[in-house]
Amino acid sequence: MKSKLSLIVLAYLRFWAKLQLKKNPRAIIIGVTGSAGKTSTRLAIVQILKNRGLVKHSVHANSESGIPLNILGLSLSTYSVFDWLRVMVLAPLKCFFWKENYDYYVVEMGIDSPYPPKNMAYLLSIIKPDIAVVLGASHVHTEAFDQLVKDTDSKRRAIKLVDKIASHKMLLARSVSPDGASIINADNMALAPYLKDIKSRLLTFGTSKSSSLRIIKNTLSRRGTSVTFEYQNMQETLTLPDIFGKEYACTFAAAIGVALSLGIPLKQAISNLSTYRAPAGRMRILPGIKGTHIIDSSYNASPDTVNSALTTLDAVAPRSARLIILGDMRELGTLAKQMHQKLAKKLALRSDTYVLYGEMMSKYVAPSLIR
Repeated sequence: MKSKLSLIVLAYLRFWAKLQLKKNPRAIIIGVTGSAGKTSTRLAIVQILKNRGLVKHSVHANSESGIPLNILGLSLSTYSVFDWLRVMVLAPLKCFFWKENYDYYVVEMGIDSPYPPKNMAYLLSIIKPDIAVVLGASHVHTEAFDQLVKDTDSKRRAIKLVDKIASHKMLLARSVSPDGASIINADNMALAPYLKDIKSRLLTFGTSKSSSLRIIKNTLSRRGTSVTFEYQNMQETLTLPDIFGKEYACTFAAAIGVALSLGIPLKQAISNLSTYRAPAGRMRILPGIKGTHIIDSSYNASPDTVNSALTTLDAVAPRSARLIILGDMRELGTLAKQMHQKLAKKLALRSDTYVLYGEMMSKYVAPSLIR
């Protein structure tokens, strides 16, 4: 009963959101998906576009409920029954009496399941982007995809699960019409089999020579970050005073790819990005006491983000006394044990001091670190 009621509420919000979108028929909609990096990429795209027109973006809204509420200019505060009733009453009023003007709408499109309403197909029933950005597919939210893979071999299962996630992420790019554009991470091999199904103009980014927008050099130190890009035999370097992990090269490349697809020159896109700052909890450098520094990557923990954080730490503080605080990597389903044990082997080779939190860390990681 509760599930059916939820679907009715979502269908109701979708109806009004789709009507609201029609008030800006010329607005360019940019959809961003991927297992990691969606928020950082959304903000980087906004940073580039905000000087070219009015930009609306989906702040704290990337789901089957968040996206339609964001379109309608609504948000939930307590998530209580009365809170839901409030937004349901306001939805038609917003649609009839309120219009938000914008030239671009940058929207995160996150999927937590292969089934509606938490899958990409459902999100595409709400909104159809003109430009798709697919950052990659990795071991995040694999728990929801477990039942799609019957293989019990741990290594093959891990590969097949990522492939299933990639197929659902790439639905976004496959939905874009021929006069639109798809910006795809060429370094994420899980996405490669689905490139042939894209009808829109394709722009790839990454470190490989085959990438349309190539990452030539990526340097980070305590002095900041420097990334050099090449596009159509032209090279430009983005220099930032903050320290960004290696994965941010792809974040910036994806945003620049959107700019290029809109006719913004490479040099201009990089100039617009020069004041970019990392979102809270995503590899942000904070001052500590007694001359110490904190690298805050607390927003989310997955195999990719933890490995990236360790790589960044090695680059900016190779000889320092380091304390690493790690919590469980959640929503990994049947891969939880395998991924935590893999991390444990890597941590055991390091000389850092660790603080571990969570059942998985206690069960699968801590035993390998006790000396």
